[in-house]
Amino acid sequence: MNLLRNISFANYIFWILFLSLALPLSGQVEAVGSWSIDKRFKDNGDKTITDTKTGLMWMKEDSYLHSGHWVNWFKSVQFMKQINEKGFANQYDWQLPTVEQLTTLYEKDKTNSKVLGKGMNIHIDPIFAKEGSASLWSIEENGNYNAFGVVFNTGKRFNSSKKSTFRKAVRAVRYLN
Repeated sequence: MNLLRNISFANYIFWILFLSLALPLSGQVEAVGSWSIDKRFKDNGDKTITDTKTGLMWMKEDSYLHSGHWVNWFKSVQFMKQINEKGFANQYDWQLPTVEQLTTLYEKDKTNSKVLGKGMNIHIDPIFAKEGSASLWSIEENGNYNAFGVVFNTGKRFNSSKKSTFRKAVRAVRYLN
């Protein structure tokens, strides 16, 4: 009888130790990738999103959500330098996207959220961070004073002064190796 009691106590201790080592501590979350409903985009769990259709990796947050500031085109270029120096998500080759790359994110039938403070919808996959900018800069310049970007309410290209910060941000992109 004593032997059975000791075995059962030993079993009890074993399971307590096993479970305490096997389960994460309270508040800890393991980075596990999740997918968009259509399986096009993968959330990598490190604030990046992989687009399986284009082979591009995007920042989950645009620069406004990342820093809390709207940016002009010059600040967008500076933002890329900063995240590359820091090695955002352990990557050092982030770029300003082209207009063509940005337009691949526009999906008329999907709504991510509304533009912060406005009633306009942002038409990108909901896997990206919510309530950012609907106007994202591209690397493409239009002369010395203007640059292009994309408005995610319509999917159309815009042409604006490089000095304009009005509700504009940038979303970093990189090619997958």
